[in-house]
Amino acid sequence: MKRLAIIAAVGLSGTWAAHAEPRVFTNTEGKTVEAEPFSVEGEEVVLRLANGKDAKVPLKSLSESDQAFIAEWWKENKDKLKPMDVRLAIGKKTERIDRTVKRSGGGGGGGQNNIVSPIVNKLTIDDFHYTGELKSYVRKDISDITVTYTIFKRVSVTDKEGSRTTIEEIDGETSIKLLEAFGSATFETEVVRCEDSSQTGGNKPRELKRETVLGVVMDLSAGGQDFLRQSFPDNFEARLDELRK
Repeated sequence: MKRLAIIAAVGLSGTWAAHAEPRVFTNTEGKTVEAEPFSVEGEEVVLRLANGKDAKVPLKSLSESDQAFIAEWWKENKDKLKPMDVRLAIGKKTERIDRTVKRSGGGGGGGQNNIVSPIVNKLTIDDFHYTGELKSYVRKDISDITVTYTIFKRVSVTDKEGSRTTIEEIDGETSIKLLEAFGSATFETEVVRCEDSSQTGGNKPRELKRETVLGVVMDLSAGGQDFLRQSFPDNFEARLDELRK
């Protein structure tokens, strides 16, 4: 079987394509190559080859059926938002709400062995939320972007029943009404409150509770199509299964 000659190989790390199943493309000379359509640039189609490299092929060099396939595929996909059309920067903000220490009790009679240490209660309250800045790299305005997110909070407790840890998932949604061409827009998640508390001293076992925000996973969509999924920290989503154990 003759192989279709690739006109020019190009690096497209900054370009997106809609996923398509591999297809055997045939040129006007009967030569073939198996690839996925990646994008259309002027009079050329960018194909993703089996080895993962991207290459440009003149549209007119393909068979009529392949040209018709590319035209229909590009018509369906050219206006969809793509991961590389935008860049999302996620940040985390913390606000200290309260920090208190209270002592009570203590003393006691009957000799040194009967002295009861004071009860010490400590409480720290922090509010956390995430911010997002979305930047556009396309020549068109993007309206009505929906941001859905899940914030993950770890709750660790130690008391008379022992120690245990759970992961809470806080789901939320916000939106960006308009992202102008080559512009930027910001958004914020809801606030998640975390408390660190402890009680030590006295005759009772110590009691500890610690709440920690671990990370967030965000999904962005527009026009009913998902186009970006991102977590913070960057590798957080990959660690979720381990954290849930």
